[in-house]
Amino acid sequence: MKTTNSTIGQTLRFALLASTVSLGAMAWTAPAFAQDGEKAADSGETQAIVITGSRIARSRDYDSNSPMVTVNQDFLQQSSTAAVEQQLNKLPQFVVSQSSTTKNNEGTLTFAGGDIQPNATNTPGAATVSLRGVGANRTLVLIDGRRGAPGNASGSVDVSTIPSAALERVEVISGGASATYGADAVAGVTNFILRKNFKGIELDGQMGFNGHGGGFEYQVSGIMGADIDGGRGNISIAMSLNSREFSLQKDNPFFKDLWANPNTTSGGFFFAPRPGISGLTFPANSTTFASQFPGAQNASCTAQCSVYVNSDGSVFTAGSAFGSNFATRGAGAAFLKPWASRDDQVGAVWKTTSVGTLLAINGLTPETVPTDRYNFLARGNYEINDWIGVFAQGMFSNSTTYTVQEPSPITFGWDVFMPWGSDPYTGTMAGILNSYTNPAVPSSIIRNGDTFGFAPYVDPTPGVLTDNPTNPTFKTRYGSILACANSAVGGCSNTQVFQDKVPTAIQTLLNGRTNPNAPVSLAGYLPLPRATYSDVTTYSLTAGLEGSIPGTDWTWEAFASHSVARTLSRQTGMYSLERLRAVVTAPNFGQNFSFTGNQFGGLGGLSAGFGASTGTCTSGLNFFGGYQGVSADCKEAITADVSNRGTTRQTIAEFNLQGGLFDLPAGQLRFALGASYRENRYEFVNETLSTAGRSFLDQTVGIYPSSNMENAGIDAKELYGELLIPVIHDTPLIQELNLEVGGRMSHYNTTGTSYTFKVLADWKVTDWLRFRGGFNRAERAPNIAELLLTPQQAFRTDPTGDVCSTRHENPGSANQTLNTTGALSVQAICLELMARDNGGIYVPITDANSYYAVGQEIARQPTGGGAGFGYSVGNTYYREHLNPNAPALKPEVADTITFGAVIRSPFDSPMLSRLNFTADYFKITINDPIGDVGAGGVLLRCVSPEFNSAAAGVAQGASSAADLNTAAIRARAQAAIAQSTCPQVFRAASSGFGANGGLNTARIYSTYDNDGIIKISGIDATLSWGADVGPGSLFVSLNGNYMLDFKVQGVAGGTLLDYVGTTGTGVKGVNFGSSYEWRLFSTIGYTWKGLNLSLQWQHTPSIEDSGDAAFFNGRAAALNNITGTPAYDLFNLNGSYQINRSVRVRFGVDNLFNRKPALTGVVTNPNASTGQLPGGSYSFFQDTLGRRFSLGANVKF
Repeated sequence: MKTTNSTIGQTLRFALLASTVSLGAMAWTAPAFAQDGEKAADSGETQAIVITGSRIARSRDYDSNSPMVTVNQDFLQQSSTAAVEQQLNKLPQFVVSQSSTTKNNEGTLTFAGGDIQPNATNTPGAATVSLRGVGANRTLVLIDGRRGAPGNASGSVDVSTIPSAALERVEVISGGASATYGADAVAGVTNFILRKNFKGIELDGQMGFNGHGGGFEYQVSGIMGADIDGGRGNISIAMSLNSREFSLQKDNPFFKDLWANPNTTSGGFFFAPRPGISGLTFPANSTTFASQFPGAQNASCTAQCSVYVNSDGSVFTAGSAFGSNFATRGAGAAFLKPWASRDDQVGAVWKTTSVGTLLAINGLTPETVPTDRYNFLARGNYEINDWIGVFAQGMFSNSTTYTVQEPSPITFGWDVFMPWGSDPYTGTMAGILNSYTNPAVPSSIIRNGDTFGFAPYVDPTPGVLTDNPTNPTFKTRYGSILACANSAVGGCSNTQVFQDKVPTAIQTLLNGRTNPNAPVSLAGYLPLPRATYSDVTTYSLTAGLEGSIPGTDWTWEAFASHSVARTLSRQTGMYSLERLRAVVTAPNFGQNFSFTGNQFGGLGGLSAGFGASTGTCTSGLNFFGGYQGVSADCKEAITADVSNRGTTRQTIAEFNLQGGLFDLPAGQLRFALGASYRENRYEFVNETLSTAGRSFLDQTVGIYPSSNMENAGIDAKELYGELLIPVIHDTPLIQELNLEVGGRMSHYNTTGTSYTFKVLADWKVTDWLRFRGGFNRAERAPNIAELLLTPQQAFRTDPTGDVCSTRHENPGSANQTLNTTGALSVQAICLELMARDNGGIYVPITDANSYYAVGQEIARQPTGGGAGFGYSVGNTYYREHLNPNAPALKPEVADTITFGAVIRSPFDSPMLSRLNFTADYFKITINDPIGDVGAGGVLLRCVSPEFNSAAAGVAQGASSAADLNTAAIRARAQAAIAQSTCPQVFRAASSGFGANGGLNTARIYSTYDNDGIIKISGIDATLSWGADVGPGSLFVSLNGNYMLDFKVQGVAGGTLLDYVGTTGTGVKGVNFGSSYEWRLFSTIGYTWKGLNLSLQWQHTPSIEDSGDAAFFNGRAAALNNITGTPAYDLFNLNGSYQINRSVRVRFGVDNLFNRKPALTGVVTNPNASTGQLPGGSYSFFQDTLGRRFSLGANVKF
């Protein structure tokens, strides 16, 4: 990984380029993926093989009974990146989960380069795959038919840990395979097949780079192997090195064009990236505010206002709420001035929007995740005699990634206030709930009871502090920088200790407030961007015995494996909230600050300061000066870089046996059976400062807290069996009819015993026509995170939202149109929740601050889910610590039905003899899928009679919301909020300025449960054709998917929405972008002697915004006003040339025509009068990197 273009990196680029060009100038590449209608080439290893989908060995010309696609090493190399997940995501069966560019899991969709939050369920920089888009934890990843090492508590496998040099092919079964490989193979299996019995030496090198000059990436790999003892054994070693350098979106022409669009806000900062103040109120003297913006037409402040400063101290207006990254019209746009040094420091790029506002774009987001990765594999086998052999394998991977996000903000939740006004400076400020006292600075005056002259000071005028003596300690520390500190009496006022560092315009505004002595809420970012350096080390050791039973064709294996994946993360740009407050609220923002911790000590004070550090700040933090000229000790005094460690351990012991039992009239009855024991353990150890529930006196600014997990684990014992039953053979229209049946019993120490089974059929009509299909039952037991996750806060999508809303689309909400019998009861319960969390004060719906205030419905009451902050915990933790009456988590049950046909060409004609076609219908139904309830789901379980019996009939006797404020109804509602999940629900205040009683998601603990349903169905089809044309051969292959249904019910009682033809949903663990109506990946190519050329074409049709799913399902009267995504075509050119038997060179051009991603999510009827913009952003499911080039070479010895 490189964060700068180092001399070493430049030298390596030149060396790679020179070595590649010396091997050949141009090259083309061969066809690289196959459908299961095509026969594999015979490598001469054995005539009995095991195909992914069954453990029964059979003849080589066997076709899988489930839909299967195989891609070989050539296909995986046909890319400018070594990221294997990027290649697999080209196939219609896959949907992006987590890749080098995109993070599309946990209900969020964002750029992977900005993912800085490592925790028990998220590993920044990892690469995972998702079949059918139902989630990475429902896709089983195997390596040579054995489970890969899970990367975190969610159980997903990081596929980037597999050495590329040892990879032969990837077999993808997308029809369900739980009975064969494990109960969690809900959507299917992705099986990475490694090269076996390799002999010789093979070296490979490749580099790729963007057309705009950035994004350099290279990979160097090699494999060597040899037979030993006359061929009785083989040993091989494979290694690879992959490096992807740091490149920013701001250097990409695509993003430059997007940011230049005056109608979009994509890429904007979460907050205004300048220092400022928020919470200003001027109802008594609004002219004070307007005087700072001469000529501005709308420079008024009748509510809470925020202003920010330029480098010269002048001010402009902007929002302080999350997402308010605008300099507003008039008083904002016309008064903002360039500040190059601060903008460069935080990465801000400003643009003017079409409605006259100025928007700050975050220019520090990487377009891909910078990575350095080392992989190593060693494997060997030895035949002891004709019936028994030994084998062993070791894999090692180490990767370091760098992700970056905008600096830590001073904002709501991480508030920092500055004292101001004429009151004497004492280091104490009155807050809304509590007062804050700076423990690190002395008061400027001697207060009543303070020690003065060796005796407690008695204040003769305790109501007046301005006549108190100046504190000598304060004078000693600050007399050189504050003249007021040298006064005999009165000390310094709050204003005097800060005014030298506060711009004049800000002082004028502060002095003109309704209460000029109130503390000032600071707003803005801290000095440096936040970054996470993740170091992931994964190793796996496998050893066992294998052999055959004399006199039979039975074969067996017994092995044990142990794998460990350890993630060490270091996060920079983080700060201690309490140390930050101590320095910032000290005079001149900490100038001359000095404080030693642990001041409370015994032995007459001799132990004070024991083991503590001394924080100093020579210059002060210069908050309004953009931290310019800040001394190193000031930054060190507030810095709180943190680290954490996540470790997964997996231990497996397994025995497998397969072979023929006896002959039936139609053929041999064959079987496979086996037993396994699997133990998974997870541990997450956090920095104390960022550990939820531990550091109650301080916390980290810039990162969300997570709790430690210690030795959380699940054990599974499994038995399985399979039978291949030949039913009919060589009869008219039935050359073969076979049944494949199997079952698995899995016993988990957490959820008990689960049973999975399969019944598949294979009907070979003729040599060229075969039908296949069957039924698979899967029971996915909850993983470690879903059961045992300790409190973990994150910014996430809440699939349900606030069902107290009268506009909500959930039938269990307060919407009387949808909830005709229970809406008023929901509203009554919600009003009592609001009263409880408002200090017991009931706010009627007629109050302007009420959540239900007339005219405020659109502003306060949502129609569905949305983004927010909140805690998640595992179901077991939730029941043990929060709600013992909550239902226990159980396995989710998935049923998969497939039916299809395989057609091989019946023609002998040279032009048609290589024609192959497959088509398969699939249907997957996941009942009671496991998913994160979300804050809105916790609320729904509070107000719904389905979960809370006391919620039934609460509003009995009321005919409208105006009737709810009666003693009887309120008493029933108060009884209801004592039950179910209501004690875990929190609302914001309903009284006071700016209050509205909204759902306070940041305080709600969500958990996982079984709820709703997922139903998907569709058709997979593949076509391949080849023929000799001219001096060479022409080939065509197509892989397509047509989606019939993608239905998701996020919560019981909610609407089962079909998302086909829309951008989709992220609830219940599914991935956005799963519901394209159809997708196509095709290749056309030509080979001639050693020369190969191919052109790949990826096509996705247009899709509508996910919000339109309600209309398509009859739940809305009209389409929403947000655009979807237009159709998109992407072409990639690949080639190779075989110079001689040993040397092959290749090249590629991704996104050959430099096709720009489409703008999606545009509001079609924005209200420009209110400043609303059309908006829009690039689709995450289209190429955002632009044209990329690759050069590679392969040498065999």
